[in-house]
Amino acid sequence: MEIRRRTTSNIAKNIKESINDPVTSVYKTKVEFLDSGATVLNLALSGKDKSGGWARGRVVNIIGDGSSGKTLLALEAAANCYYKLNKEPETFSKVKKIYIVYNNVEGVMDFPIEEMYGDEFFNAVEWIQIPTVQAFGRDYTRRVKALKDGEFLLYIVDSLDAMASEEELDTFLDAADKDMPEKGSYGMAKQKYSGKFFGNLCSIGQGKDATLIVISQVRENINVMFGEKYRRSGGKALDFYTHQCCWLAVKKKLEKTYKGETRPYGIIVKAKLKRSKVGKAFREAEFAALFDYGVDDILSSIIYLYGEKDKRMEFDEKEFTNQEKLYSYITENKLQDKIRKMVSEKWNAVEDNIKVHRERKF
Repeated sequence: MEIRRRTTSNIAKNIKESINDPVTSVYKTKVEFLDSGATVLNLALSGKDKSGGWARGRVVNIIGDGSSGKTLLALEAAANCYYKLNKEPETFSKVKKIYIVYNNVEGVMDFPIEEMYGDEFFNAVEWIQIPTVQAFGRDYTRRVKALKDGEFLLYIVDSLDAMASEEELDTFLDAADKDMPEKGSYGMAKQKYSGKFFGNLCSIGQGKDATLIVISQVRENINVMFGEKYRRSGGKALDFYTHQCCWLAVKKKLEKTYKGETRPYGIIVKAKLKRSKVGKAFREAEFAALFDYGVDDILSSIIYLYGEKDKRMEFDEKEFTNQEKLYSYITENKLQDKIRKMVSEKWNAVEDNIKVHRERKF
């Protein structure tokens, strides 16, 4: 992708004009979404099923500890954008070109991406590694400013916590070169820059079909109670400027036994929306993430409707006692839409029945 470079003065000028113009500075009220890969998670994120998910044109934060499905969920979003993006959105121009950038800060990718999502997807994604928060900020800003009408950008940062500030990195490298202790303290440099970057992003990205997914890594394991003691880099800025903050925790390992050996083949992930500007906050959802496959929407739907364990399950006027047999029946008879509809109906029935009804005040 060719990136048009704009000077700092031009960016500042555009931001100032946007602030002073009450017409151009107002966001459109309608929000569109990017499919997360799981119907029940879409509902938790946005209150919508097939058309729901991650907020399009906004900033999204996915938080979790190691092996909780953060990277897999981001990859799933990227693959869904590549293969199934709504190219005729209501709030943006018709999409003619899709850009997907994966900033793999940690430099590790344990998933067989070509096997999971295809060579076409793998080759279409721009895989980069930017180690400092300032360099990332400049890179993302240039890309957003360069977006033309009809161009869509999904930019994923994995993870913000793995980034250093330029000051920290320079000090570290200088100390290594001289074989001397590091001098000075730059612990707040990253935090200060994050606040400035996310604050300016509200004006820089206005009107652009650009979505930023920021992955945050916490060092301690998050249990399903989602304790408040866990922190991630850019905490206050991410809490304030993001439109969705989705916390992940491993609820259960999915295991199979063969020839006396039991091994995990996936996990059930519990997701909790601690913050949402585009849906109802504090909604929770559980979804199945399978190794070497990704998010399994059908299995996630079965678990939501019938529970995690095998038991008597009625579907399509038939009875099943095994999840795998029900799964096979659904896929063989192409009844995916039917079970997704059942998930949506159950979710909405709960929402309708917990709603507190009051007379209108005005």
